[in-house]
Amino acid sequence: MKRLKFLPRIESLRGIAALTVVGDHVTGQRSELPAYGWLDGFASRLIAASSNGLGAVVTFFVLSGFVLARSLDANSDSVRFFRNRLLRLFPAAIAVVALLTALHWQFGLSMGYEASFDPLSVILNLLLIRSDINGVMWSMTVECVATPLIRLHFWLFRKHGHWPLWGLIAILIPLSSWGPYVYLLGGFTDLAPLYAFVVGVLIHFRDAPTSSRISSRLANVAAIIAIVLFCFCGTKTQSALVLMLECLSAAILIMLVAWRQDLALFNPLDFKLVRFYGRISYSFYLLHPLGMLLAYREINPPALHASGMPYP
Repeated sequence: MKRLKFLPRIESLRGIAALTVVGDHVTGQRSELPAYGWLDGFASRLIAASSNGLGAVVTFFVLSGFVLARSLDANSDSVRFFRNRLLRLFPAAIAVVALLTALHWQFGLSMGYEASFDPLSVILNLLLIRSDINGVMWSMTVECVATPLIRLHFWLFRKHGHWPLWGLIAILIPLSSWGPYVYLLGGFTDLAPLYAFVVGVLIHFRDAPTSSRISSRLANVAAIIAIVLFCFCGTKTQSALVLMLECLSAAILIMLVAWRQDLALFNPLDFKLVRFYGRISYSFYLLHPLGMLLAYREINPPALHASGMPYP
């Protein structure tokens, strides 16, 4: 076993990604409403650019590959690895599904999906096999699929170096545009970004020396380009190419956040509020649809818009 330094900015980046997903879902709730003047229209386009929800999920996946590779590098025991993943993913997910099921049975509340709350469907959602009760949990299903693959990726790298991982990426990227593969697991689950986990594993093993060799000015330029690219992808219809660009931008940012502590551009990741969202990012991600539903029922944004209040 070896001790690896905790990277608080990586944790903060999770919080930013979770907030980006919420921004995307809030934007989606009002995307059909007409703009109320030029300011409203400009703000809407700005929000769309900065609220790249799927790009944020891709970032989560790259982060998972990176963090889990670090965990395996510290202790490669498989039993420990899978036990920790079960304890990380399932308790919070089970609690949220149980809460939403209780609210549906008691008050008829649902997340806007045509979800079934019969016992078998609830069990499948509890096991993260289905995600129709809480649609955002499709990414947890992908995380479950990716967990044994990450263990395999780690073993492949230890045995044969980085080339097998690049080979897997070369196979999975073309598959990301093939419907039968993308929707293999059914429901909301999307396997297209699966290769992002492999990219995260490669970042841990291969990119620290690269990022440490470049100058601070060049590193800042690379970070700004990655952020702009991420926002640009948020304004485009999702496709295999856009997904690949999102993965690239996420990889650059994670590499720089992890290994270049000297970059002042990332100082906001040290703010206490950002760190707080990083610590609660998983539960915040799972519960935000319920919070949005209750908020929209309370404030009724379409009625406010009709009365002349601009968005946002």
